[in-house]
Amino acid sequence: MSMGLFDFPAPLFGAVEALLQPLPPAARLALWAAVAAGLSMWLYKLLSPQKKLAEAEAEALAARRELNAFDGEMDEAWPMISRMFRAAGSRLWLALPPALLASLPIVALIVWLSNDYGYRFPAENVHVPAEAAPARYHAAVTGAGDQDRRVLVREPEGEIVSDVPLAAPVPVIEKHRWWNWLIANPTGYLPADAPVERVEVRLPALEVVPFGPSWMRGWEALFFALFLAFSLVIKKVGKIS
Repeated sequence: MSMGLFDFPAPLFGAVEALLQPLPPAARLALWAAVAAGLSMWLYKLLSPQKKLAEAEAEALAARRELNAFDGEMDEAWPMISRMFRAAGSRLWLALPPALLASLPIVALIVWLSNDYGYRFPAENVHVPAEAAPARYHAAVTGAGDQDRRVLVREPEGEIVSDVPLAAPVPVIEKHRWWNWLIANPTGYLPADAPVERVEVRLPALEVVPFGPSWMRGWEALFFALFLAFSLVIKKVGKIS
C-alpha cells in the first residue's frame, strides 16, 4: 500500500478502529467526530493567542454596535465601518494560522475515513463494472476474493496494456500525480507509460445510515454534522475565542 504524507497516521487510526469494531459504523463515526472536534479545538486553543483574539472580538463587537446605533450621513459612518473591518481583519489574521495548523491532524483523519468508510467490495462473484479513459480502451475487474481482484485494461484488439491489483475498495485509479505525495491512492496507480489516464470502478458506496436520501447515507454527512456540533459545544464550554 502506497502512502502519502497525510496517510502516515493511518495505522494508528486502524488500530483504534479495530478496538471499536463491536460498535455499529454510525457509533464509531460519532466517536471519531468527537475525537476530531476535541483534538482540533484543543490544538487551536493551544496555538492561538486567546487574549488578543478576545480583545479583537470585543473591538469588533463594539464597532458593530456603534455602527448599528449610528443615525447620520453615510460619509460620517465611514470611520466606524473602517474600524469594524480592521477589527474583523485582525481577528482573521490572529485566528487563521493556528486554525490551519490545528486542522492538519483532522485532514489526516478525513483521508483515512474516506478510504475506510467510503466504498466496499461487493459479495464474491458479483460483477463490478469499470470504465477506462479514453473510452476506446476496455477496463474490467477480475478475480473474486478481496485479495484477488485486479483491474485489467485492454486495447480494442484485446491486448492487456495495464494490470493493477485492486487491493482496496477505491473507485478511481489514475497515474501518479504530484498531490499523491500528500494523499496516496491505497490501491496504487496506473503505469506512467500506460495509454489510459484513468479507470473508474463502479463499487457500491458504504452506507452507515440506513435511511434518508443517498447523500445522507454515507459517512460524510454524519461525520461532518457531528464534528461541527461537537466543535461548537467545545468552543462554548471551553470559552475559546
